[in-house]
Amino acid sequence: MVFGKTVEIRPVDVDQYGRTVAWVSVDGKSLNRELVAAGLAWWYKHYAPRDKDLAELERRARKHNTGLWFQPDPVPPWEFRHKK
Repeated sequence: MVFGKTVEIRPVDVDQYGRTVAWVSVDGKSLNRELVAAGLAWWYKHYAPRDKDLAELERRARKHNTGLWFQPDPVPPWEFRHKK
Protein backbone atom coordinates (compact mmCIF):
# COMPACT_ATOMS: atom_id res chain seq x y z
CA MET A 1 0.00 0.00 0.00
CA VAL A 2 2.86 2.42 0.71
CA PHE A 3 5.93 1.01 -1.01
CA GLY A 4 7.47 3.70 -3.16
CA LYS A 5 4.80 6.23 -2.24
CA THR A 6 4.85 9.43 -0.25
CA VAL A 7 3.02 9.25 3.04
CA GLU A 8 1.54 12.12 5.01
CA ILE A 9 2.17 12.16 8.76
CA ARG A 10 -0.13 14.16 11.02
CA PRO A 11 1.30 14.08 14.58
CA VAL A 12 -1.21 14.15 17.42
CA ASP A 13 0.89 13.35 20.49
CA VAL A 14 4.21 12.12 21.85
CA ASP A 15 4.18 9.03 24.05
CA GLN A 16 6.10 8.49 27.28
CA TYR A 17 9.09 7.13 25.32
CA GLY A 18 9.32 10.19 23.07
CA ARG A 19 7.76 8.45 20.06
CA THR A 20 5.43 10.41 17.81
CA VAL A 21 1.82 9.24 17.76
CA ALA A 22 0.33 10.20 14.41
CA TRP A 23 -2.26 9.64 11.73
CA VAL A 24 -0.58 8.32 8.61
CA SER A 25 -2.18 8.52 5.19
CA VAL A 26 -1.22 7.63 1.63
CA ASP A 27 -3.17 8.56 -1.47
CA GLY A 28 -5.85 10.04 0.79
CA LYS A 29 -6.41 6.76 2.68
CA SER A 30 -5.72 6.31 6.39
CA LEU A 31 -2.98 3.75 6.87
CA ASN A 32 -3.97 3.54 10.54
CA ARG A 33 -7.49 2.44 9.63
CA GLU A 34 -6.32 0.08 6.87
CA LEU A 35 -3.95 -1.73 9.26
CA VAL A 36 -6.60 -2.10 11.98
CA ALA A 37 -9.15 -3.35 9.43
CA ALA A 38 -6.66 -5.93 8.14
CA GLY A 39 -6.00 -7.15 11.67
CA LEU A 40 -2.39 -5.97 11.45
CA ALA A 41 -2.60 -3.35 14.19
CA TRP A 42 -4.43 -2.80 17.45
CA TRP A 43 -6.75 0.08 18.18
CA TYR A 44 -4.85 1.71 21.03
CA LYS A 45 -7.72 3.30 22.92
CA HIS A 46 -5.41 5.49 25.01
CA TYR A 47 -4.65 7.74 22.02
CA ALA A 48 -7.99 7.50 20.19
CA PRO A 49 -10.58 6.72 22.88
CA ARG A 50 -13.56 8.15 20.99
CA ASP A 51 -12.68 6.92 17.51
CA LYS A 52 -15.76 4.89 16.63
CA ASP A 53 -14.33 3.97 13.21
CA LEU A 54 -11.24 2.31 14.67
CA ALA A 55 -13.38 0.54 17.28
CA GLU A 56 -15.67 -0.85 14.58
CA LEU A 57 -12.80 -1.86 12.29
CA GLU A 58 -11.14 -3.78 15.11
CA ARG A 59 -14.46 -5.37 16.10
CA ARG A 60 -14.96 -6.63 12.54
CA ALA A 61 -11.38 -7.92 12.27
CA ARG A 62 -11.84 -9.80 15.55
CA LYS A 63 -15.20 -11.22 14.47
CA HIS A 64 -13.75 -12.53 11.19
CA ASN A 65 -10.47 -13.77 12.75
CA THR A 66 -8.52 -11.47 10.45
CA GLY A 67 -4.77 -10.99 10.86
CA LEU A 68 -3.59 -11.19 14.46
CA TRP A 69 -7.12 -12.08 15.53
CA PHE A 70 -6.57 -15.51 13.95
CA GLN A 71 -4.62 -16.38 17.12
CA PRO A 72 -6.76 -17.70 20.00
CA ASP A 73 -5.49 -15.21 22.60
CA PRO A 74 -3.41 -12.41 21.08
CA VAL A 75 -1.61 -10.28 23.67
CA PRO A 76 -1.66 -6.51 23.19
CA PRO A 77 1.86 -5.07 22.81
CA TRP A 78 1.45 -2.84 25.87
CA GLU A 79 0.61 -5.91 28.00
CA PHE A 80 3.47 -7.92 26.49
CA ARG A 81 5.96 -5.16 27.36
CA HIS A 82 4.73 -5.02 30.97
CA LYS A 83 5.31 -8.78 31.37
CA LYS A 84 8.96 -8.50 30.31
